[in-house]
Amino acid sequence: IENKTIEIEEIGTDKYSRILARIYSPEYLNYQIVKEGLAKKFLVQESELKNFANAEKDSIELEKGIWKKSPYYFCISSEINAKEEHIILENSCGNINFKDWIITDESRKKYKFKNIKFTKITLYTKEGTDNETSLFWNSKQNVWNDDRDTLYLFDKEGKIVHYNVYGY
Repeated sequence: IENKTIEIEEIGTDKYSRILARIYSPEYLNYQIVKEGLAKKFLVQESELKNFANAEKDSIELEKGIWKKSPYYFCISSEINAKEEHIILENSCGNINFKDWIITDESRKKYKFKNIKFTKITLYTKEGTDNETSLFWNSKQNVWNDDRDTLYLFDKEGKIVHYNVYGY
């Protein structure tokens, strides 16, 4: 969009009083950035949820932009319990060391795995002590939105291993 005119449409504020806006030049840039795989969907308006979720899914599947698939893509499945703030991860590929792998939500909340191997494990957002079947994020705040969010799992090279979308 260098040397082009842009139009900014202010659409409101979020819970942190940040101004939310749509940007056009002339196409809808917010959407185009997600469609081209240059960003995650985040703070999307209710009326645009499905379009943004589909654009992100397509960019992940086509490995556009930031979305490069890990050799372990398809190895992990997940169940998210947003109300109780935990996720269950299952590894179908055997002996994987998850050290330095990262789980994020749509915002900037991150969990970095320590030196661990598992077939099935539960990751709790709350505080606690890790053991063979449970890990604890030790977050002071909830991570998973009750209505909608996305879990992203990246390997130590930053490649996408798994994602799980709910509420879209």
